[in-house]
Amino acid sequence: MATRYNIYYAGQLLEGERLEAVRPRLAKLFNADQQTLDRLFSGKAQLLKRDCDKATALKYKQAMEKAGALPLIRASEGDGMSAKAVTPARPDEQAREKGMTAAEKIAALAAAADAREAGRQPASAGDAPPAGAEETETGGVSLAPVGADVLREEERTVTASAVIDTAGLDLGEQGQRLSPEPPRAPPAPDTSHLEMGAVGEAIPTLPRHQAELSPDIDGLELSPSGTDFADCAAPPAEAPQLDLSALDLAPAGSDVLEEAYRKRPPPEAPATDHLSLEE
Repeated sequence: MATRYNIYYAGQLLEGERLEAVRPRLAKLFNADQQTLDRLFSGKAQLLKRDCDKATALKYKQAMEKAGALPLIRASEGDGMSAKAVTPARPDEQAREKGMTAAEKIAALAAAADAREAGRQPASAGDAPPAGAEETETGGVSLAPVGADVLREEERTVTASAVIDTAGLDLGEQGQRLSPEPPRAPPAPDTSHLEMGAVGEAIPTLPRHQAELSPDIDGLELSPSGTDFADCAAPPAEAPQLDLSALDLAPAGSDVLEEAYRKRPPPEAPATDHLSLEE
């Protein structure tokens, strides 16, 4: 059978959290009133959830730690409250608990514990508090002894130790460089012989990135003014040689289009002289 867990709270806070900040968070988390909050922060271990599975216990743990509270989760078997020892609730009690808020359930557990302390209700074996916890079970948590293991041996994460050979390594002196000293930067160039030129002034010593062209124009000369450059124009295109021997001209007045392609006149309007309008 899977391990069952009880969840307790005794008012402990996570490191760095303050009571005035955690208290309203738990009030919102459990929808609890001030009387229930006073019980949770009374310093006594208060039972929040009895005999739940691991997934439910982790949900409680994550929600409470997010609110800044430090819960205590104990295995039910270690507290004398195994799953077999828990008496199932009657149908009417199950229906009533289903409609209760978390705060009402905590208050109900607290009232039952107070009744047992006052002798009004005998304590059953299934309601025995966990080892090391207060006798009162009011929906909170009990504190384990200092140094007690929270997780069982099979629940702990085993980290394999890596074996690294460090025989070839040694420690350098404090402040020793890990890389060779870089070369010193060269001195700044001497600019004492330089001066600023005027705006737009050409810089004669500036190198050109494009070579100058030197075409040979010895065989060229300019024509006199008014010279006709008609000889430079392209000659006129010759007329194409077309064979028109199979073509002839129709007589004057001949129809150019055949009957099927001619535009027909619109039809005449129908006669309406025999029609009259009645009043």
